[in-house]
Amino acid sequence: MPRFIVKDSFYHKAKKEGYRARSAYKLEEIQERFKLITRGDRILDLGAAPGSWLQMESSLAGDNGLVLGVDILPIKPLPQANILVKQVDIREMGLAAFLAEVGTTAFDVITSDIAPNLTGIKEVDDANVRELYDAVNRVVAEGLRKGGNFLVKLFFSAQLKDMEGDMKRLFSRVTIFKPKSSRGVSSEVYLVCLGKR
Repeated sequence: MPRFIVKDSFYHKAKKEGYRARSAYKLEEIQERFKLITRGDRILDLGAAPGSWLQMESSLAGDNGLVLGVDILPIKPLPQANILVKQVDIREMGLAAFLAEVGTTAFDVITSDIAPNLTGIKEVDDANVRELYDAVNRVVAEGLRKGGNFLVKLFFSAQLKDMEGDMKRLFSRVTIFKPKSSRGVSSEVYLVCLGKR
C-alpha cells in the first residue's frame, strides 16, 4: 500500500528551514514549555533517523554540548561538529561502549521519538511498542545521570498508564503532553520526565 505524506504547514516549514522532518517542531515546542535541554548537555537520541531532532538538539546544546544519535536505520551524516551518529539496534546496544566513546559516565538528557512500524493489529502493535519502550527504559535506567531529563514518544493504549507509572517512580515530575505540531489524527503523545531520582 503506498504511503502518502501529509504536506501540512509544519512539513513546508521544515523544508524551508532545513530540518529533515517536521518532528523538529514537536521537540521545539516541548523544549519551550519544559526546558528539557540546557547548553553544554550531553544528549542521547534513540531512534534518531532521519535526524531532525539531532539538528534541534545540536543547536540547543551548543558548541560545548554533544549529541549522540542512534537508530537501526542509517542516518545521513550531519555537518554540525557536536553530532555523532551510530547505526545500531537499541535492543542490542552495549551502553558502556557508547559512554566510553563520548567520554562520560552518563548522559544529561535522553530523548526518543522512536516508533515501531504499526500493523493496525492492536495486539501486535501494543507488543511492539512495549518491546521498544522496555529497551529505551533500560537505556534510561543505566545511562541517564541522577537529575537528568527524559523525553519519549508513546501512543494512547491500555499500557500508557502503566508506562506513566513506571516513569513516576523514576522521575520527580512526569507530564503527558501532545504538541500542537503533532497531527490531530495521530495517537502519539510524549512523556516528559524531569529530574531522574
